[in-house]
Amino acid sequence: MFLNVSERNRFLFGAGCALLVGIYVWHCLAVNYMSDDGYIAFQYVRNLVRGEGLVYNPGERVEGYNNFLWIIMLAGFSWLLPSVDLMVISKALGILFGALTIIVVCRFSWMVRKESGPFCLLAGAFLAFHSGLAAWSTGGLETTLFAFLLFAAAYAYVYHMRTGRNFLLVPLLFGLAALTRPDAVLLFGVTSAHALFMEWKRTRKLFSLRLVAWGLVFLAIYVPYYVWRYSYYGYPMPNTFYTKVGSTYLQYIRGARYLLDYMKWFGGFIFVLPLLALLRKNREPWRDYVALLVGVYFIYLVYVGGDGLAFYRFVVYIAPLMYVLAQEGFADLYERIKQSRFATRRWALAAPALVLVLVSLGFTMRLTVFPLLFPKDQQWYEPHSELNFPGDAGHRYVWFDNYFVDRLAVAARWLEANAPEGAVVASTPAGSIAYHMNHKVIDMLGLNDIHIARTVTPRMGKGRAGHEKGDGKYVLSRSPDFILMGNVAVLSYPVDETTMARKIRLKSENELWDDPEFHKSYELECVRLADSGPFQYFTFYKKEGLVLPAQP
Repeated sequence: MFLNVSERNRFLFGAGCALLVGIYVWHCLAVNYMSDDGYIAFQYVRNLVRGEGLVYNPGERVEGYNNFLWIIMLAGFSWLLPSVDLMVISKALGILFGALTIIVVCRFSWMVRKESGPFCLLAGAFLAFHSGLAAWSTGGLETTLFAFLLFAAAYAYVYHMRTGRNFLLVPLLFGLAALTRPDAVLLFGVTSAHALFMEWKRTRKLFSLRLVAWGLVFLAIYVPYYVWRYSYYGYPMPNTFYTKVGSTYLQYIRGARYLLDYMKWFGGFIFVLPLLALLRKNREPWRDYVALLVGVYFIYLVYVGGDGLAFYRFVVYIAPLMYVLAQEGFADLYERIKQSRFATRRWALAAPALVLVLVSLGFTMRLTVFPLLFPKDQQWYEPHSELNFPGDAGHRYVWFDNYFVDRLAVAARWLEANAPEGAVVASTPAGSIAYHMNHKVIDMLGLNDIHIARTVTPRMGKGRAGHEKGDGKYVLSRSPDFILMGNVAVLSYPVDETTMARKIRLKSENELWDDPEFHKSYELECVRLADSGPFQYFTFYKKEGLVLPAQP
């Protein structure tokens, strides 16, 4: 039995979508990236499951996260599957939501392109090959969940614009997105303003019961959560906001540079194509709406100063919407060429279009796929650890962050086994070090410390986002038993005082080093951990007079 054109198109679309999901899953598993910030979320999950509350250190209410729904979801699965490591759970969920994102993007494209044409799968292809999406699918954070909910909410709104149905599904999805990250409140506001404008165009009235119901659905989800978190933590914004966001022009410059760097690494010419989709005279209204969301989010990224983590995490949130616009730009460019004098020659259409798509996909995947395929060509030197990444004979780590997470875990496990019960540890990185032991941690960057988060940092925005605050005197006043200087110095060689002075990192460590009280009250200790590999020696400072077990 032969398929008609419609059935054949549906079959090819379904097969293409399945292929893209398969490519994406392979991409994620091949990259297998992990971040230390993911372990901060795991620390909150672990304490919640243990009955300690949604806290970083038991007894201290600090909101060092801004991904509530993700943490609750991880906690639920951790409670149901106590024998499964949280990292495994987070990676499985991250890949699942990434795959769902690709599926709904393809389905959206199928809808807006009227179930035909070669471009229905292009946006999905960009996402399947996208280095940032693949890396952050396994990075331990809420990235793919938030990207999925944002796109699903926008999809529901565009579907309503085209059919008049599912009006209240939009605020429901935006409400869930706002529980995942507070950024969604901004985009819900933009969508609400657009809906109000469309309602006014349709009825010439600004008030309608439909819009009241729309707002009530969102508020019914978000307000109870916000009231709870304000009563629980006592501040209007998460502690991470106070740590990362200032209000200086330097921050805005850093945010603009963050976006420009993304476009440079991911093929800046791709982002010119959406302009073609928006310059088309008879374009559908949904294109303007999606462009409005992307534009407002870009302004927001500039305002907050971008992000300090790898693989352009903040852009990944909005990437599905960006690449749908890019897809439409490719399609419009193709149509323009098709109507030109070259249209009589099929190769003149197909060859340039194929080359442009392949080059664009190459840019999209180069941050992850190129280091995997060509490690020697992509190798770079990390001066603090004095190692090359991707690894050479000394180790096999492709990504520095995976190495760093394991480095912190090695230190934490040694402290868990050797530090006295009730010990307090001060550390600049705050994820893996806290999760892999049961001692209280002073987060010297301030993500999980109310005092440091609210210190005033001159020229905020000049340094790396999220890594600018600190207070050495405050750390000393807490009298920690251990201070992990040198960004937790677990290295292949022992570190003496002179070498440690060169490895001091960021504000708290620098202020501690310059304080005579620190050198008077703490002494350098170096322990041998292994005979080979990158983690042979652990060098740290312990309180003067603190006795440790004898080392073998």
